[in-house]
Amino acid sequence: MRRIVIHTIIVSLTALVMSGCSSMMEGLQSQMEVPTLENQANRVAIGMTIVRENNIMAFKKQISADAKWPALVSADISETQDKFIIDSLMDDPYFSTVHYSDAIQRKMLGSSSGMSMLGDYADFASSLLNQKVKPLTKRAIQKIIILYGEDKANWPNIFNFDSTLDNFVEFNDGNLQDIEAVTGDVYETLGEAVISLIPINLQKDLSVARDEMLDGYVEVASIKSEKGDLQTKHKIYITRTQEKLDIEKEISFVETRIKVAESVADEKEAIYFELLDQAVVALESDINIDNENYVKLAKNVNIVSNEIQIGAVQAYTSFSLASANIISSNIVLMFPKELESLAIAKANVPINLQANYDERLVRLVKNAVYLLPNILIGTYYANKQSSLAEKYESVTNIILLAHQTKVEQDLSAQEAQKLDK
Repeated sequence: MRRIVIHTIIVSLTALVMSGCSSMMEGLQSQMEVPTLENQANRVAIGMTIVRENNIMAFKKQISADAKWPALVSADISETQDKFIIDSLMDDPYFSTVHYSDAIQRKMLGSSSGMSMLGDYADFASSLLNQKVKPLTKRAIQKIIILYGEDKANWPNIFNFDSTLDNFVEFNDGNLQDIEAVTGDVYETLGEAVISLIPINLQKDLSVARDEMLDGYVEVASIKSEKGDLQTKHKIYITRTQEKLDIEKEISFVETRIKVAESVADEKEAIYFELLDQAVVALESDINIDNENYVKLAKNVNIVSNEIQIGAVQAYTSFSLASANIISSNIVLMFPKELESLAIAKANVPINLQANYDERLVRLVKNAVYLLPNILIGTYYANKQSSLAEKYESVTNIILLAHQTKVEQDLSAQEAQKLDK
């Protein structure tokens, strides 16, 4: 019976590999890898990258009716892009050296519960699922290529955590590229484009409410970063009982501040969302569907809003998997042994990659400090981005549905005229 169950699992895994469901594949692959803090830090870095890409699409990219970039960021990864993505990562400190340390780390640190359950089939499943470059990483790098160009010199360093956390949703390096010369009526942000689509008497109130809501988000994220810093000290650096108790009191105080800030931010969000709901109602009787550019702008906003929601789910998946893996595998407590395994594995690394390996270790130690703060802030922003994009999508759905209905009515009228003749 057990063999039948295991066989079914293997067949299912194979099907998922072939189907390419990124978030689900990421979850399965996380159960095949060695349970290390480094793997979780890299996973969180990808989550952070997706949140920041979402921020670019929502607040940093000009958009118009004729803009081509919405279609580019929402497209599937081609075989050519897939190869370019993998090749582009092979000089990264982690990706260029992980195969020299993986076997030793698996021997010293063990495997996940998923690997243990598969027993004799574990090696096969691991080879099938534990790809060096995982699905969400590929998706994140695809957008980096689109937003920053193919020249890696212009890319942000996505795996190096920002130690300040002052502006979580921004990359602190990299040169954002102009994808195209946007034509027609150009809007600086996605939100401004949405507001332009609604009746003019609602636009001013929406603009003010949107800015106040975004300020509320920033305040909550700032306090959450303080909590993450304290949690890191509590888990990794503080060993004395009294110091731990003091940190716990500070965490409790910060949690109270977070609740207050979240309450204020939620109120501001509710005001903005209520105005958007009113806009949807108003649009039902005041849609300019005869204006081609109006409809094309709504379509572009709809595409981007949907892509932001997909990205938010992927980011949330990254943060949730990292959190779950850290808790279930005692990864933090095993961190000294993880560093020991990397020190031992260094003997396997060729001379030409020793500098990369050293950089990998330095990055890991730094990222370990900021892992928890980034999970907390990233999860918060991923949820807020999804909610906001869903509202924007609801506005454009009304316009696109009305346009589609008109197109169908016009076609029906034309068919009726042909029959009359």
